[in-house]
Amino acid sequence: MPQECDRCVNNYRAQVAAATVPDLLFGCWKRAWIKFADGTIDDTTTVFWLQTESLMVDVRINIDPLHISRRSGLHDCTIDELHALALNDASSGFTRCGQPVVGADGLRGATASWNTRGHGINFQPVSAFPEPGLMTWNADGTVMMEYAPSGAYVEEWRLVPGTRYPLMVTQDESTTTYRSGGVAVLVRDRQIPIPRLAQLSELVDEFWEDRTMIEQLLDCEFSVAELHEGEWRVTASTLPWRQGAVLDVE
Repeated sequence: MPQECDRCVNNYRAQVAAATVPDLLFGCWKRAWIKFADGTIDDTTTVFWLQTESLMVDVRINIDPLHISRRSGLHDCTIDELHALALNDASSGFTRCGQPVVGADGLRGATASWNTRGHGINFQPVSAFPEPGLMTWNADGTVMMEYAPSGAYVEEWRLVPGTRYPLMVTQDESTTTYRSGGVAVLVRDRQIPIPRLAQLSELVDEFWEDRTMIEQLLDCEFSVAELHEGEWRVTASTLPWRQGAVLDVE
């Protein structure tokens, strides 16, 4: 088991023993849109944020997986498809967030920070947005806005119905599975160390003559599964051919 994953296992009991986020954050959140400082809006990237009492997992699939999902694995992908897969993002770790307070606008708000480096698995070696988030919630707590203190972005998140409870994290020798209600995320780390801290797309360019290295760098799985008619089926993944697979979440 990779050392970073081993630390995640060892830290789990201590982190889940006491909640580090308010219950307003519990559950699986799906992003509706993000607006960047330059005014551009992204409402097509598939983004899930699953939050337990402390541990969290975040998955961001920003490619059209329909064509790549027909591949049988990384070995079956073209170099252009490998480049596309390198643009995805995902991470696991734990969240810290203070208790919400009511502001002058009448909205409940709190500041959240995410701790992943050394505490979980990171699909991308470096974070695109490392700053904390200023969170506000609507009246019933099902819509959440996130603001970057720097003004870099604004995001709208919507709670997936039926995902406040139960909250569970289970582990075996190679995977960690996070569950909130009817959504679960399976996480499996790559088996090699990252050669240097850089975006995966840069590393794919750097090792373009070493196909084995590229495949090993991208072999990091974050698969979102949803419960339907008693089966947990993968609906989004950093490895698109995993879509439709049945997971043993229970």
